[in-house]
Amino acid sequence: MEQLLYSTGQTVLDFVRYANHVEAKGKLSRTRLVIPGGKRIWKWAGSFLSAEDSHDDDNLGDIHTQNNILQLGEAYRLRKDPEHLPPTTFFQKCGDKVRVLPWFLRSFESTYGFRVALATMTIAVVAFLHDTQTFFTQQRLVWAMIMVNLSMSPTSGQSIFSFVLRILGTTIAMVASLLIWYIPDQKTPGVIVFLFIFVSIAFYIPIKVFRFRVVGIISIVTTTMIIGYELQVRRVGEAVATSNGQPFYPIYLLAPYRLATVSGGIAVAFFWTFFPYPISEHSVLRQSLGASLYLLANYYSIIHETISGRMRGDEGDYLLKSSAGRKLEKARHKVFSKQMLMLAGLRTYSEFLRWEVPIGGQFPKKQYDSIIVCVEKYLARSLLMSRTNVGNLSIVNYLSLLGYASDTLMNLGDGDDVSDNAWMHDFRRLVGTAKVTTHEVTSLLCLLSASITNRQPLPPYLKAPRPYSFTKRLEALDSDILSLRHIAEPGFAAFAVLQISTRCIVGDVDRLLRHVKSLVGELDFSFHAVSTAESMAPSRMPSRMGSRVDVSQVPSTSHGDRDKTD
Repeated sequence: MEQLLYSTGQTVLDFVRYANHVEAKGKLSRTRLVIPGGKRIWKWAGSFLSAEDSHDDDNLGDIHTQNNILQLGEAYRLRKDPEHLPPTTFFQKCGDKVRVLPWFLRSFESTYGFRVALATMTIAVVAFLHDTQTFFTQQRLVWAMIMVNLSMSPTSGQSIFSFVLRILGTTIAMVASLLIWYIPDQKTPGVIVFLFIFVSIAFYIPIKVFRFRVVGIISIVTTTMIIGYELQVRRVGEAVATSNGQPFYPIYLLAPYRLATVSGGIAVAFFWTFFPYPISEHSVLRQSLGASLYLLANYYSIIHETISGRMRGDEGDYLLKSSAGRKLEKARHKVFSKQMLMLAGLRTYSEFLRWEVPIGGQFPKKQYDSIIVCVEKYLARSLLMSRTNVGNLSIVNYLSLLGYASDTLMNLGDGDDVSDNAWMHDFRRLVGTAKVTTHEVTSLLCLLSASITNRQPLPPYLKAPRPYSFTKRLEALDSDILSLRHIAEPGFAAFAVLQISTRCIVGDVDRLLRHVKSLVGELDFSFHAVSTAESMAPSRMPSRMGSRVDVSQVPSTSHGDRDKTD
């Protein structure tokens, strides 16, 4: 807690200084429009024309500048394509741009858009045929056609949830329109007043209960259309109202008619949601979870490089955009924000699973939720208040703690006390030799991501890395370095946070490995001797065997000892 308060105080102080700097420049004295700069707009335009082998799917930072200060790894640049070498000639570069078009057409968004177009044309074709044009106009099928576009969603569970909410909202609108029309005895002033009261009350749903906002919006729009149509006919006359080919219906027929057409449009949308094949939350959740684990590996790798650079003291000047620390910080913030958005999407997909039509075996929702909990924040209480509360944090939170705690390592040794400088010198030697983070975690997270994404079993004998123990290294240098006499030193608290967070990360990665292994399985090339005492008849046993050996009584061995046993 002391380390977190210290880091928070430093951040708040920097923010106050920045606010004073902006105020001193006069930017806060006038109102002005804040728009993206030309550099940002140019990047947006360039990303639209980029090929499909870019690093955008990896959710890494957009670092493309080349300099002599920081040598970026391949993960920051374009991903290698096993089917195409990098273009060298002008013709090959033009061909790379042409490849963007088929990549766009076969994307998930284009497939979903084509399905919505087919569902819409199922109803719209009635208006394009000569023999059914009049029927389309008279029966107000345009309501059903519009409802198809509004209610369809990319996944089946989300679509069914939307269908139920829209039918519920239309039913509420039908009942409300009848009450609004007949309670004031069809008097126009009373109808307008009651409509205003209903709309004011219905806005409570999209404002306070945002998840069910569709019910409130549909009920408001539908009620306003029904009441508005009846008041329009009363104002302009029935002859003018029916001049477009639509017959006039009184409100006790128009309101149920609206519900019937909306239900018909939702029925068509429901059909095209499952035909020719449903896009279920199962596959979307699995692929999104695999992408989230890969993104977590990227985030951990950036944290590893950041901490290593700070321990070596070669991050450079943060005021320079070309410095190594500035670029790593930019990439870390970008990946962290995208990870938070992806985790919110995972929770959303997991909630929509209950609305799916179950086909086949039950979906392992509990295992997926356990994996999500290992990655995201489940219970956000006091940080490092006790070991119990630490266990409730997620890998992302621990990595954030590593990033914030390592900020203190950059300012070690700035004091004037000679004894403090001596302690700082020895402490720097200890920190420089300690492996606070390890690349094994990055490799393991990438393997877990690939297994879930591709539905492949994990490699055999895969184990989580062990936390680093610096007891022997501490005794070799100076056992007094981490004495309680130095507990007030900023580096003392920072290194304690680093060690505790690293151990917690390793524990969470181990739990994550077990959860993923329960989902996708593990390649097991070993064999096991099984007792045949129960399955083989006694008459078929060799008579020369004096006693029967039951191999099942032999204690089971782990993967590590199985090779020796076999």
